[in-house]
Amino acid sequence: MSEVSWLRKLQRRAFPRGRPDCIQVGLYRSASRLIAARVRLDAGAGSSVEQFQTVAIGMQRDEEAFRRLIQSGIFSGAQVILALGPEQYNTYPVTAPSVPEAELNEALRWQLRELLPYAPEDAVIAAIRLVRAEDASTPQNLLVVAAQRRTVAHVVSPLVSAGIAVMAVDIPEMAQRNLLATLPGSDSGQALLSLDQESGLFTVIKQAELCFARRIQMPRSNALEEEDPEHIAVRVATQVQRSVEVVERQTGLAPIQTIWIGPHPYAALIARCTAEQTGIDCPQLDLPSEVRFACAVPDLDPEAAAGALLAIGAALRVDEADVPRHPGLSADSLSWLTRHEAAA
Repeated sequence: MSEVSWLRKLQRRAFPRGRPDCIQVGLYRSASRLIAARVRLDAGAGSSVEQFQTVAIGMQRDEEAFRRLIQSGIFSGAQVILALGPEQYNTYPVTAPSVPEAELNEALRWQLRELLPYAPEDAVIAAIRLVRAEDASTPQNLLVVAAQRRTVAHVVSPLVSAGIAVMAVDIPEMAQRNLLATLPGSDSGQALLSLDQESGLFTVIKQAELCFARRIQMPRSNALEEEDPEHIAVRVATQVQRSVEVVERQTGLAPIQTIWIGPHPYAALIARCTAEQTGIDCPQLDLPSEVRFACAVPDLDPEAAAGALLAIGAALRVDEADVPRHPGLSADSLSWLTRHEAAA
């Protein structure tokens, strides 16, 4: 496998009619483990999780963890979509520059030169046009995604070396968009807040299109004693409320109807506090209840459950060859095909 797609042109999640069934594996690396979900995409019956695996990384090398995952057989006959971890890429919300579509990526690379933590020529750049109301007077906003070429090559290398068919490298924002689009009420504006130990990812969609994405740091005080969970939940809820206000101001879309709260030890508290501060319905996302599992549903701890959300979402990706091109997409800005070499 010599070529891997970086955020190929993609905006619609809907499974197209007439497309043959296929099997895809979403792979996500959390803080301490590799998490993989094998999903069958069925044009008639919808999607279902056929297999789910986690491999602890711990002190072992990543290559050993990948080897154990490969031995499980989860990748057999499947295409793999690998979702980067939050430390492996950066996002920048910007106003779309007034340049021809063919020049958009280079214009963005120049625009971000002072913000990137590495040389601009070492960056892989992609831009997602965020959906707004058709009659909105606000400028067209982009979510620009940047990753260092060496980083992308490093995460892909163990799979490519093992002969695994890596279809795409993606990001959690798009994985959440994919999963959110399958949940009840996806036709109206709704949001998903996924949570791990360090941060939360808040994404908003309207009719399966991404409207807004923001990473929220899980706030901690400087006190040495254990933080009060209620205080953490209140501060997270405050950041979500501010994000909701930004969405309404920037997009001109109808108000958000639902905010799903992903798995976390404090999920119930965060859901209650967010509902109180925003006035929006905030159900907790229980994966076995909302996602069809053809295999036995694993007993997941909060970290694995949070990673499972992203792995399943990544596996739900439908590519540009299978769907009509959305009129808001750049012809070139979401396409990157490059030869990956092992990191030095």
